[in-house]
Amino acid sequence: MTILPPPFDNPWFRFAIGGILGATVGSFVTMLVHRVPRRMSIVWPRSHCPSCGATLGVRDLVPILSWLSSGGKCRHCRAFIGVRYLAIELACALAFGIAAMRFF
Repeated sequence: MTILPPPFDNPWFRFAIGGILGATVGSFVTMLVHRVPRRMSIVWPRSHCPSCGATLGVRDLVPILSWLSSGGKCRHCRAFIGVRYLAIELACALAFGIAAMRFF
């Protein structure tokens, strides 16, 4: 077992860091899940609402928190944003968090 400097020696700190990284990866995965089957570019256009096409701002792109703060609705047109986005981001955050806590 390696000796890590504080605060990395705390498994819950590693879980939090892994969870943040996992939520970010999960956000990218949700974009892929939406765009790849539709043969859309993963680079252009920027992230947008599937209903109204409004470009998402920085505060709309924070994994998990933006979905929760908006109540799962688009800030522009108030159309419902599927729970799938939240579920994938949470699953990735949990998986990365557990892996970081266990293996690092």
